[in-house]
Amino acid sequence: MYIVIVGAGGAGFYVASLLSKERQEIVIVEQSEEVAEEVRRQLDVGVIVGSATSPSVLRQADVKSADLIVATTSSDETNMVACFMAREMGAKKTVARVRNPEYSGHLILDGKSPHTPRKVVRPKSLGIDLFVNPEVEAAKTIVSMLSSLYVGRVEEFAEGHVQIREFKAESGAVVDKPFSSIAFSKPCEVVMIGREEEVKVPGDDEIIRQGDRVYLIAASEDMDEVGATFDQPKVPARTVVIFGAGEIGFHVAEEMEKRGVQVKLIEKSASRSQEISARLKRAVVVQGGEPDRDLLSEEGVASSDAFIAATGDESLNILAGLVAGKLGVSRNVVLVDNPEYIALAEEVGIDVAVSPLLLCASKIARFVLRGGAVSVALLGNEEAQAIEFIAGPSARITGTKSEDLEMPGGAKIGAIIHGDTVKIPPGESIVEAGDRVVIVSLLSSIPAVEKLFK
Repeated sequence: MYIVIVGAGGAGFYVASLLSKERQEIVIVEQSEEVAEEVRRQLDVGVIVGSATSPSVLRQADVKSADLIVATTSSDETNMVACFMAREMGAKKTVARVRNPEYSGHLILDGKSPHTPRKVVRPKSLGIDLFVNPEVEAAKTIVSMLSSLYVGRVEEFAEGHVQIREFKAESGAVVDKPFSSIAFSKPCEVVMIGREEEVKVPGDDEIIRQGDRVYLIAASEDMDEVGATFDQPKVPARTVVIFGAGEIGFHVAEEMEKRGVQVKLIEKSASRSQEISARLKRAVVVQGGEPDRDLLSEEGVASSDAFIAATGDESLNILAGLVAGKLGVSRNVVLVDNPEYIALAEEVGIDVAVSPLLLCASKIARFVLRGGAVSVALLGNEEAQAIEFIAGPSARITGTKSEDLEMPGGAKIGAIIHGDTVKIPPGESIVEAGDRVVIVSLLSSIPAVEKLFK
């Protein structure tokens, strides 16, 4: 695919580096010569210096031939204008990063008179296929974790019928044992493991090591039960302390309030504390500085069900999370900018590190896949994807037993969904036209996996 990325800041650079690993043809449009030069040094992509709201710059980037435009500058308006112009010039798909929630829904305009219907303006009316708000995506992910029986990340497929959930191998029931020897209570499959800096598709004889990140696929209705093999179920959080009342902290607090959860926010800025206190209905907002033991103890972190560190400083967040962990908080979630810090944070004692950039890239990734792909999620830090395909009548995979398929190295079928029937593990199931198939694959194997569905 030919992809044009507008803006080479944190989000743009990360998305470009991820897509370049998938051997996509990438061109970046960046206004700053200094930033553009940095991109040239680090990535094997094309770079054009100029404003993406300039038609001549967009023509230079050949947007009329682009399969996808991803606009990720710090300006919502620039991103929307760039996508609109690119679509008018012939680009097939467009994605705009936005932060203002007023842009991410739809706009209702009054009619010309009280008797004429009102006009609804949706993103596609502006030539934009998807609005991505990294802060909102991060907040949704955190709320999902706090509302679950387990702390790890979860991804849903097949309209919610199937889940892939990440567990950390620490239980004596699984550590130092091969997967084939574990007696799960419900049908499920280990589709991938993460170990140190590596992720791989395991065989049945793979020995689970202490601290492995295990990615388990199961029917959604079975996941809570099979997950107990790896982790002790927890009661969904009823009391939450959030350190940092920025956009993510605010969105988490707002949603948890709606669910009847008792929320306390700790914010360094006096003006921001006052603003957030006025915007929330029941949450307690206190002004506080450094996340030392005394402050977090005084604010009841030890007795809360969950602690979230959501400032704009990832080092401060990790420090706050470690202090909260020492105090004995049940769930411990921190925000990091750089996805590479996820493994580091979790190795030193953080339950889950969440990267808005990684979530943003995961949303964008589904526009990159072809061949019947309808959903995709990044696994690990960025090394693998779980992809949901719909098998077409003429696809190579259709009419074949799953166990007879010659899957590319580093790829594995996790589930076949026929109507409302979930088949995990697939075993001797024959893939029929219209079936949904969930495959987990290393990035390097994705082109070969796509061919199975063409």
